[in-house]
Amino acid sequence: MSKLYSPLATKSDKIKLVAVFQTNQIIKNYALLGIDVTRFFKETEIKLFKCNKTGYRFFYPFSSIGDALFYEELSKNRKNYYSRRWEHSEALNYINNSDLVLEIGSGFGSFLSLLKENKIVSKGLELNPYAVEKCNNEGLNVEEKLIQDEAKINKKQYDVVCSFQVLEHIVDVNSFIESSIETIKNGGKLIVGVPNNNPYLFINDKFHTLNIPPHHAGLWNKEALKSLENLFPIKLEKLIFEPLSGNYSYFIDSYMNNLKNKFMKKAIVVIHRFMPKALKILICTFVNGRNVIAIYKKIG
Repeated sequence: MSKLYSPLATKSDKIKLVAVFQTNQIIKNYALLGIDVTRFFKETEIKLFKCNKTGYRFFYPFSSIGDALFYEELSKNRKNYYSRRWEHSEALNYINNSDLVLEIGSGFGSFLSLLKENKIVSKGLELNPYAVEKCNNEGLNVEEKLIQDEAKINKKQYDVVCSFQVLEHIVDVNSFIESSIETIKNGGKLIVGVPNNNPYLFINDKFHTLNIPPHHAGLWNKEALKSLENLFPIKLEKLIFEPLSGNYSYFIDSYMNNLKNKFMKKAIVVIHRFMPKALKILICTFVNGRNVIAIYKKIG
């Protein structure tokens, strides 16, 4: 293998191997979702690396990441794949009615519909032609276009540029973020929503199907999101974590299934039985939920 550089800090080869995944297991897991992903895996394993400069973790080889057909199949197999999400309503709090908004990766138009309901002018970019057609049929302004192509013709055009559950799917993250920023007016906002890969959900579930290729190209956390300030002309203004309360039952089940300490497991069972509300309050206070929103301001 030739020298590998970070897809985020593109001039840095300071990376380390984090994990190795057997591709036959990944293929079997996706088959349970009704999706054949064999074409994405030419080798017997894929690897997860960490960029030491940014904390960003990425999968390699990059050819293992999904294409438009993969996302079309996934969106048809999982009816709630493009549904309205927690981060949509949260992001709305940071958008003014007079703002011109661009959403990258619009899906079936859940966020664009929310903006339309609030009389906010918006445009969407989406690479899934099935989703683009659906949005256009519903009167939403969505184009099948890369953000890099949008940036060539609409520099400093938008007050706010958003992407939700998109950045983790992108291989060339540096170009994606750079182009996103180019389309924002000086002083405008970049709002990014991604899965929060610090927490409970994937720590003990290495092969969690939708958190590995071909679905996800990289894993984001607080450290990686904060590092963008050092690479691009943006300033991080706020990080907002989804409350755990909405997925508390999932957390308890996942945590207990993977907990090795028998004494701790027994103690939690007892507390959960006699003081369930107190336990929930305690855990939800100290554990962040599944997703995070980063709000940046364009500077310079």
